[in-house]
Amino acid sequence: MTPAILWLTGWGMPDSCWQEVRQQIPCALHLAPDYSRVSRPEQFCEVVEQTARSIDGNELIVVGWSMGGLLALRLAASRPVAGLVLIGTTMRFVRHPAERNKGWGAVVLQRMKRLLPTERERVMAQFAEQMLSAKEREQNRLEMEKAGEQWSEQALLAGLDYLASEDCRHVAASLSCPAIVISGTDDLICPLAAGEELANTLPDADFVPLKDCGHMPHVFYPDVVGTAVTRMVKQIARKYSQASFQ
Repeated sequence: MTPAILWLTGWGMPDSCWQEVRQQIPCALHLAPDYSRVSRPEQFCEVVEQTARSIDGNELIVVGWSMGGLLALRLAASRPVAGLVLIGTTMRFVRHPAERNKGWGAVVLQRMKRLLPTERERVMAQFAEQMLSAKEREQNRLEMEKAGEQWSEQALLAGLDYLASEDCRHVAASLSCPAIVISGTDDLICPLAAGEELANTLPDADFVPLKDCGHMPHVFYPDVVGTAVTRMVKQIARKYSQASFQ
């Protein structure tokens, strides 16, 4: 069995951010959705579904980061998924003040949406800066100039609307596939408490916290993330082999 892995990146981020992790799994069929024509929030799910349907006869593993993690949860609720690896993911991005340790207030996204058409570079640079822990700022490996360049303005705005409206809290508890949830202890975008909440809600999930890590475990700790994805691939392969002999 050749495993198929669907890679779902975060808001405004380039698909190339997965490069160091993907190269650790050369035997897999790697796929990623194209968001270039997205102009409405619901289209993100449609594009992801369309990409998943292109896989024929392969067990599908979905790796989702941040907004991509929300899309991964939504996909797993609509079609069979063999396994999930969720990085810096929350079930609900926008939170009320009482749950501010698990997400952002709606006003932050509203401000980003208001400024984006006229101050795009500033918005993207500030967002990228927030993804870093204090330790990571000293060894920044994110190519800031690539943040958002593959996304049209319409896609970026639609992504903010998607983050503002999506709520997968009722979805996660219904998923039966195995999952690995990876969160940075210093993540300011999707806080550690949100990752813990997600791992505790999913019926079959392992939680991997990373000390001193911000919102980009796959960029600063690619070996840890690569090991998690490889472990999921092997787990699904064993299950597939056992089923073949039954």
